[in-house]
Amino acid sequence: MLDILIVTLSGLVSSWTIYNSILAILGVSWKPMEEKDHSGKTFSLIIPAKNEEKVLPRLLDRLVNLEYDRSKYEILVIEDGSTDHTFDICKEYEAKYNIVKCYSLPKANVPNGKSRALNFALRVSKGDIIGVFDADTVPRLDILEYVEPKFKDNQTAAVQGRLIPINVRESIISRLAAIEELMYEYSISGRAKLGLFVPIEGTCTFIRKDLIEEVGGWNEYSLTEDLDLSLKLTDKGYKIIYSPAVISWREVPVSLRVLIRQRLRWYRGHLEVSIGKISKINWKIIDGTLIVLTPFFMVLNVINYSLVLVYSSSLYLVALGFVSIASLLSLILIILIARRHMIEYFYMVPSFIYMNFIVALNFIAIFLELIRAPRIWIKTERSGKVTGEVIA
Repeated sequence: MLDILIVTLSGLVSSWTIYNSILAILGVSWKPMEEKDHSGKTFSLIIPAKNEEKVLPRLLDRLVNLEYDRSKYEILVIEDGSTDHTFDICKEYEAKYNIVKCYSLPKANVPNGKSRALNFALRVSKGDIIGVFDADTVPRLDILEYVEPKFKDNQTAAVQGRLIPINVRESIISRLAAIEELMYEYSISGRAKLGLFVPIEGTCTFIRKDLIEEVGGWNEYSLTEDLDLSLKLTDKGYKIIYSPAVISWREVPVSLRVLIRQRLRWYRGHLEVSIGKISKINWKIIDGTLIVLTPFFMVLNVINYSLVLVYSSSLYLVALGFVSIASLLSLILIILIARRHMIEYFYMVPSFIYMNFIVALNFIAIFLELIRAPRIWIKTERSGKVTGEVIA
């Protein structure tokens, strides 16, 4: 009985890894034909900001120079509890550019300050489409020209752009974190190619204002408000489009301390997404549920170390076959990512060790949820450095 249980669980988690690896490999090479247009949709570009003096000027410089009619978009910076010069920097841009507006929020006791800032911006925004940018993001200058035509379809609720690490080569941690994030990023690309679930990622994201209001805005009590909103919109039958042409660069953690804090917030956030309120079941929803359950699948990876206990079982070779295929596909994916993003091949080996570290963090995230530890939205610290190529 123990043999069957171990082999079944091993096969389950290996199948999940194979599934996501295949999607990511498909996503690496996906380059659909995309049109540009600027026929008149209006945008409100929102930047939730807390202690972002190192990176906010870089983002604002990009946004005020977008290749789009300035009368058709506004930039709203929502500062919330900064102890540095974030708000002062914003006011300098507000004085110089009439499309920039700065708001400073009073303190409030909610777990997710970013969601609170976004909900405030939603109330004061004027655009048809809400664009969300974390302060460390660096978008292409023609980004709105690629986004705009995708909203000609009234069933399109949101457009998610491709996110590329901007500081891959800053440290060992940044290289390993970049590999992890790009594996997820390209799996989303593969999902989009096959018409599966596309999650909103929280930056370089564009959503119809009326539909955000329809689902009640961003959840201020969820640590992953973007995934929560994605499921709500998909459940209502709306489309979320992923666009490889809508490119933005963003930072990845460069130190172990920053990485741990960010990842624990992400993984706990997955556990807090409510899938019990879903009203319909289809393959998109099932695929989205598989993303939500990522922490459980990651923790289940430890079962593969138990295969030594069933070495004498006839099922051992079956389980070993699944594990081998999963490992091979992961290796191929890491090689493709390393080649595309100029990460030294040496990091293929430590990346597998790193994934075991991520398994441990997922286990801690589940434990924190079980003991009902306080939910705290911890802002990721930025370095402001650029170590990769940024396209104008």
